[in-house]
Amino acid sequence: MVSKHPLHLFIFLLFLPVWSSAKDTINNGFSIEVIHRDSPLSPFYNTSATPFHRFMEAAQRSLACSHSYRSSFASTSSIQSTVYPDIADHLMKFSIGTPPVQVLVVMDTGSDLVWSRCKPCVDCIGRSVPLFDPQQSSTYIELSCDSPQCKALDASACDKRPKCKYTYGYGDGSSTSGVLSTETLTFDTTDGGTFSIHDVAFGCGHNNSISFSDHLYGLAGLGRLSYSLISHLGPYIGGKFSYCFVPFQENTSTSIMSFGDQAVITGNDVVSTPLLGEDSGTFYYVLLEHISVGGMMLEVPPPKASGIGNMFIDSGTTVTLIDSKIFQQLKQALNGVVKLPPTTDPGKTFLCYNATSRDGFPTITFHFAGNADLVLQPLNAFTEPSPDGLVCLVMLPTDGMPIFGNTVQHNFHVSYDLVGKKVSFKPTQCSNVSK
Repeated sequence: MVSKHPLHLFIFLLFLPVWSSAKDTINNGFSIEVIHRDSPLSPFYNTSATPFHRFMEAAQRSLACSHSYRSSFASTSSIQSTVYPDIADHLMKFSIGTPPVQVLVVMDTGSDLVWSRCKPCVDCIGRSVPLFDPQQSSTYIELSCDSPQCKALDASACDKRPKCKYTYGYGDGSSTSGVLSTETLTFDTTDGGTFSIHDVAFGCGHNNSISFSDHLYGLAGLGRLSYSLISHLGPYIGGKFSYCFVPFQENTSTSIMSFGDQAVITGNDVVSTPLLGEDSGTFYYVLLEHISVGGMMLEVPPPKASGIGNMFIDSGTTVTLIDSKIFQQLKQALNGVVKLPPTTDPGKTFLCYNATSRDGFPTITFHFAGNADLVLQPLNAFTEPSPDGLVCLVMLPTDGMPIFGNTVQHNFHVSYDLVGKKVSFKPTQCSNVSK
């Protein structure tokens, strides 16, 4: 997503929050728990679904991310994200306001705005949905049209209105509308403590599409633009954050997201590749050079635009999308290695094989720029067998921008360094990461 607005640096400076935690918290970083939406800890949990069915349902939710939408930003009518808000796989908790009200939101590296349903709520009439009541918070402040934040987003959009109103749209046509405000956000850390940041600009949504889940307050955008949660935290965490996602079959465990020094990963098995497209919008772009399987090296097409990369990493997309021409080559290579007749899932979407385990299935290596060879084990690249004995590749072809989805990231500690402009990967048993 490429923004039309050149004021990102200026906006970033205006949106910096005030940090109120102890100095050692800033220096040492902190960690929080995140949960998969199909975890028993999630309100979406389906007790009757198998891991195979959970993957297929999640994959169908996330396939919309392969579409490309025109995007733009304006403070009253046209903030736009290319993602679908209600499909992301991971959820996070934090509290808003004083006294703090805990909220459950979608965690997504593919969008930027942090927002919550707020009272009064037009779309909530006749529905039982969680709401944040800003009138009960002593730290809630609505931003005016004269505020630097509002002017930086679109200096002419307010048309002398007293409040900085916004509409933020998503790729599926849904949206959230309300007042751009500031609040205190408080996080419960895995060490039993808390930390708070003040004056965080967020969307207090008073009129939101009814397609947003009744179980959730809103969404926490973790993208690269100046109004994302990561940008608010950036100066205080050194531009570093990481996550380690637990695989589907271990969904009784929470995953970990870390910030600052706790997000740094080390060891001989760490590989790193440059982050590209810093000025090209929300996404975390990388350069994929080759894919190899069974001794066959497949060359990946170069980026269509210089400096952007030819794939982006996304925590909110289940499947991995590969250039359609390369996918056909990968399919042929896998058929030669697996030695089983290829078939498809019942929905005729995925490449599958009749098998009762992933034993004997090959590793697939993604060769990123900077000699970052990421070896995907069968756990990452293929589904757990279905009750009917079906194992499927978790990748699909696309004619749009390829995406490195979250299933292939399971049991990898993925660390982003926005200052050093790199992303690193380390094979890790994520369920054992210190909580």
